[in-house]
Amino acid sequence: MTTSCNNDPFSARSADWDQSPRRLRLASDVLEALQRQVPLKPSWNVLEAGCGTGLVTLPLSLEVNSILAIDPSRDMLSVLETKTRGRNTITIRQTDLLELGTGNCPEAPFDCVFSSMTLHHIDDTAQALETMAGLLAPGGWLAIADLDSEDGFFHDDAAADVHHGFCREKITAMIENAGLHSPLVTTAATIDKTNRAGKQQAYTVFLATARK
Repeated sequence: MTTSCNNDPFSARSADWDQSPRRLRLASDVLEALQRQVPLKPSWNVLEAGCGTGLVTLPLSLEVNSILAIDPSRDMLSVLETKTRGRNTITIRQTDLLELGTGNCPEAPFDCVFSSMTLHHIDDTAQALETMAGLLAPGGWLAIADLDSEDGFFHDDAAADVHHGFCREKITAMIENAGLHSPLVTTAATIDKTNRAGKQQAYTVFLATARK
């Protein structure tokens, strides 16, 4: 799965990533869900894991003090860097989440750790959640948007090494096992697309939040 900076399946798609109306709509829906479910504050310092080209990063940066935006894809980050020139509230770093959790993050702890459509690319889900929890300040918020369990045809690449979404009950249990409390899982968005099997399908995206 996509956990290494040396393995970049997004490189070929980075230049036109932001041209997809479906991705733009998803980013907007996820941000709205985040705003409803998490009491964002102008004083907050936020970590976004798997920021991509910054479709959520940029509007989110207007509501908080700072964002450390990380992603293993150099090409996706290059697009984000172009869009953030002149902004000093967003720090961009090429790394993956699990590497960041080994004491390599002087900016920690954070008031919020957020990711959107990233967790299903990480092999060890439990370790990823534990890493996120460890980067939170006491009272901090975890917020994860990702696919509900799906039919295995969401991704266009049949060889993509990913989780096919997550069961809400299981993701809730893993969040609690990571030491967080008050988990809440709601529906953030619905993605309507023609899947790899050629079928028009609606895929739901959840937003899971919890506190340290």
